[in-house]
Amino acid sequence: MSARSGRQRILAALVFAGSQLATACATAPRADSRDPIGLTEQGQADLLANKPAVALESFEAALHADHKRLAAVRGRIEAARRLGRLSQIASAAELQAAQDPNDGIAWYTLGLCRFAAGDQAGAVAALGRAVETLQDTLGQADAQYRLGIALFNDEKFALARGPLERAVALNPKSARYRVPLASCVDRLGDRKAAIALLAPIPELSPTPEEAKLAMQTSRVLTEPFRGVPQESRAQLEQALGYLLRDAPGLAVAPLEALLEKLPDLGAAHALLGLAAQRLDEAGRAMTELKRAAELSPEAPQPHVYLAEFYAGHARPELALEEYNAALARDPLDVATLRKLAMLELERPTGAPAAVVSLRKAVALTPDDDALGLLLARAELSGVDAAAGQTRLEKLAQKRPDDAEVLLRLAMALLDARSQLQGDARTEMTRRAVQLTQKVLTLQPDNAGASRLLTALQKG
Repeated sequence: MSARSGRQRILAALVFAGSQLATACATAPRADSRDPIGLTEQGQADLLANKPAVALESFEAALHADHKRLAAVRGRIEAARRLGRLSQIASAAELQAAQDPNDGIAWYTLGLCRFAAGDQAGAVAALGRAVETLQDTLGQADAQYRLGIALFNDEKFALARGPLERAVALNPKSARYRVPLASCVDRLGDRKAAIALLAPIPELSPTPEEAKLAMQTSRVLTEPFRGVPQESRAQLEQALGYLLRDAPGLAVAPLEALLEKLPDLGAAHALLGLAAQRLDEAGRAMTELKRAAELSPEAPQPHVYLAEFYAGHARPELALEEYNAALARDPLDVATLRKLAMLELERPTGAPAAVVSLRKAVALTPDDDALGLLLARAELSGVDAAAGQTRLEKLAQKRPDDAEVLLRLAMALLDARSQLQGDARTEMTRRAVQLTQKVLTLQPDNAGASRLLTALQKG
């Protein structure tokens, strides 16, 4: 698949995706016919269950109750596309727009139908009219966003930037709007501005889909061999392969040969520094990594390698400094966020900073239960005990046979009961005992659980 076709698939998904992923199951009760929000969510659930005909009915009912609900408009178009009825929706929208040229919803619908049909010019024209005629701020923002995507998809990056910037300005809390704008700005040569657009996304409550797209975009922006000539790239990839196979000695010769030809190639210095580090050549490792950071000031990798070097040589303050430098260049790197947090947790007063990093990481990878558990433990260390307990409750529901999660939750309940009296204290004790007994059923030799159960039973 070509890069262009891959980008088109991603952008098409962006165009028709709802504001959030529906999680309702297909067997849930049908939404009230007067509830456009519920009907839209039901339609999204039916689309996820690959029931486009049923979904179409829900979206049309939602639009009958509120014809301006844009999520329902998009869902209706996607359902019709799957059913081969897209031309009918487009014809009706075109007729309505002709009868009432100020009907922004009709132009919006027509633009998305044309985009879905592959008519880029027609989509741009109709979405341009939608931008002119939609009145409310959120509708205007969404139309600008989708106009920008249509232009971006046609590789008209300079023209796409304006609508995408206006979409973000009108709705700065939308994580979704920032991703294509970042890609567009990068295509126009400003990688630093592109990274700055992506940086706030973890704090904007992104959906899992939005977080995934943002991280994919960030990886493209910070790709370590970006801009390297193809013949040199092959040598770098060979050296990286040796490093990945834990054979750093074999990586040195090709990197040195490459640097004889291209002495200012930052990526080669970075890999050579990493190889030297693994070969316990500390002086050379530091020299090469610092040189890489100087030659590639926008690259996060030399700073990550330097951080790991300092952490391995018991210099945590310098390691923290370098991890933060790496995150300034790639703020959506979950692995670096986690490493930074682990280092912070080793400091007596580092828990609050660790929680900040871990909350960003969890927002980007919400299905990583190990990361969620680590965050809960950090929150329970005195930063935000209530949030930590709530997080553990959710993890326990998701992983009812995970002994570590259950034990951590029981310990949190033990701490929390000190603030309670009477029946509330009794009930919390009962729950903690129940959880601890479950841990001992799963792990009969768990000494920590045995001690906790004894403490609970003593009251």
